[in-house]
Amino acid sequence: MLSARVVARFLMGGTLEGNLVLFDPTTGILKLRIGSQKREMDCAALKAIFFLRRPAAVPLSESYLKPGGKKVCVTFADGEKITGYSYGLRPLQKGFYFFPVHADGRNERIYVIRKNTLRIKTEEK
Repeated sequence: MLSARVVARFLMGGTLEGNLVLFDPTTGILKLRIGSQKREMDCAALKAIFFLRRPAAVPLSESYLKPGGKKVCVTFADGEKITGYSYGLRPLQKGFYFFPVHADGRNERIYVIRKNTLRIKTEEK
């Protein structure tokens, strides 16, 4: 069963948008259904996987995310910066989820491929 609409953004540029079929952070495999075709890719080539909010869904506010979350600013290897909140961020993880704070964006949550970042800055409470 297809569970989410995602955008896979490649480190060297380019994107693929489709329905998530499989994502396994431990093996680094992502499978998407794009139209009638399935596409499998290695997450090592990605900078992040953007899980899209459903059109009618209300974005989570920063005041909702702040309790229990750690504010994180991620700088990707291509210079893009995104700020959000993460829960359970650990240094040895291959990647991590975080929730962006931009209410006008279409991203519900983002899975960041850690090795393809330049900097991960956390803000202490």
